[in-house]
Amino acid sequence: MQATRMKAAFITSFAILLGIGLSAIFQTFAWEDGASFVNQSYQTLSRLDALVVKTHAVGDSVRRLATAFSPEVAAQTGVEIDQVRQLARDLQRVTVKNTAAARFPALNGLLEQEAALFGEGIAGGSTESMFAAQQAWERIAGSASVTSAIEGIRRDQARILEQRTSRQLTILRRTRQLFGIAGGISLLLILLAAIRTNSDSRRRADIEKTLAVREEQYRQAVELAGDIIYRTDSTGRFTFINQTTLGMLHYTEKEVIGRSYLKLIRHDHRQHAERYYFRQFARRKKNSYLEFPIIDGHGRERWIGQNVQLLLDEGKIAGFQAIARDITERKRAEGELEKSRAFVERIALTTPGLLYVFDLVLKKNVFANREVVALLGYKQEEFQNRSDVLDLVHPDDRPAVNGHFEALRRALDGEVRRLEYRLKHSDGHWVWLLSRDTPFDRDEHGLVQQIVGIAQDVTARRAAQDKLAWQANFDALTGLANRHHFWTRLQSALRRASLEQSTASVCLFDIDHFKDINDRFGHAAGDEVLEAVGSIVRTELRSSDIAGRLGGDEFCFALSGTDQDEAARVAERIRERLVTQAFGVNSGSPFSVTATFGIAEWQPHLETRELMDAADRALYRAKSSGRNRVCVDV
Repeated sequence: MQATRMKAAFITSFAILLGIGLSAIFQTFAWEDGASFVNQSYQTLSRLDALVVKTHAVGDSVRRLATAFSPEVAAQTGVEIDQVRQLARDLQRVTVKNTAAARFPALNGLLEQEAALFGEGIAGGSTESMFAAQQAWERIAGSASVTSAIEGIRRDQARILEQRTSRQLTILRRTRQLFGIAGGISLLLILLAAIRTNSDSRRRADIEKTLAVREEQYRQAVELAGDIIYRTDSTGRFTFINQTTLGMLHYTEKEVIGRSYLKLIRHDHRQHAERYYFRQFARRKKNSYLEFPIIDGHGRERWIGQNVQLLLDEGKIAGFQAIARDITERKRAEGELEKSRAFVERIALTTPGLLYVFDLVLKKNVFANREVVALLGYKQEEFQNRSDVLDLVHPDDRPAVNGHFEALRRALDGEVRRLEYRLKHSDGHWVWLLSRDTPFDRDEHGLVQQIVGIAQDVTARRAAQDKLAWQANFDALTGLANRHHFWTRLQSALRRASLEQSTASVCLFDIDHFKDINDRFGHAAGDEVLEAVGSIVRTELRSSDIAGRLGGDEFCFALSGTDQDEAARVAERIRERLVTQAFGVNSGSPFSVTATFGIAEWQPHLETRELMDAADRALYRAKSSGRNRVCVDV
């Protein structure tokens, strides 16, 4: 019996020892597997962080190329893109099965798409190609999609790590239960406790080492990052700053840590920055962006644009951390652009003459300098925004203006077209303008959409030209056409009658005894008679008719579309008005005047000279019959 008990005790002890041993072995392998998984998970997270840094570096390079293309930067960017793709593929190979590896195909797809687009931009070899590639990437996916995919992998890895840790805790609880069953065997419990203690210490040391490695990797990534990264306390004093920032500012860490960030901002922007961040922090805005100038250690000005994130500790603001970039070159470029724009605007405003930009499609001015006020009496805003500019053009000039615009729609770059036309002043009178227009902007079909032009007031010149033309073509005393101009107009009228197959009549007439009037009453009286004849003829004729003084007291008029009988009636009205009008009243020597008229009707076979000869024959017969009458050529 005792032997049996001993044997049973031995068997029981052996079973307990075997169970405890097996449990210890199972636990050891489980913990080793867990430690391996944890280490691999943290390595994956570390590589994900490296992937984020590389991706941001690629984005920075692409943006630089989209601003100013450089072959060296393009080559380096291509290498960085390949490194990002290789790093993602390596991550996919080493990631634990049935975990975050399932997300890598989508991430790799995005990176391949990004590489293809940026590769095309680099192959283009220009800032425009890189800018187009960047815009296409932003429309298709964008860096936010890559970051989102990486964050998804990070969350999956963290979730799986949490599940594995929960599994380890479950194994630990079951092992404790098994150890409780063997509680009577104190030596084994003590031995087991010692083994457990040593095992737990070793695992904690491994985890702490892994966390330390990860923290060091984070620190190195921050230190080597191309962006400006720093942290402050709740009072705005620096508590951390990376090496990139120190190198840019030309300060040492000792000179910056503990110093307020406001001290680095240019003095005239400090109050604005302080108020801005005070408002943002009071509103508890988690992220804020601001651009401001700073002064580096060499006394030079630099512009930075920074995103600031609040650091909270139990709901209270413990400080903030910022990621910033040097935007000095961009600000300088913007400043130069603004100077250029101001320079162009100053030229436009001070250019003599009316400088304007006219939209040929919208039929309206989109710009006019302030000369429009002095030239046409309109305000700049009023003249630019009105849609009825063409209504201000003189009706007689609108066909020419429309033809001018149609020609400009197909004009070549640099081609200048001139046109003189009349535009209505704000007070209602007409102003003659000489415009010189050239293409300014084209539509998607290559047609000119907008023109730029300069218009000058040529009203005085046109008036002088019109006066000279009138003096060259008209008789100053009677206001009728002179001999040459009448003859030219008569020939044109007869050619038109021939083309239209219509009729026309000509009337020649003389003042009776005009020489006696000059001799008896003086040349002033003769001039009075001539002026009266001119006035009567102009009032009796139509605007389409022609009248002229051929010389001395000899006059002639031509009536279009009129036969000889109608011409005789017109001549009779002129004769009667002339007879009934009193002359010399003001001089105290009144006298009357008569005239003799000869009329001929034009026939298709007659030349101009032959028609005038026929009228002259009729005039001669009228004089032979006693004067003061109208005679028609037979």
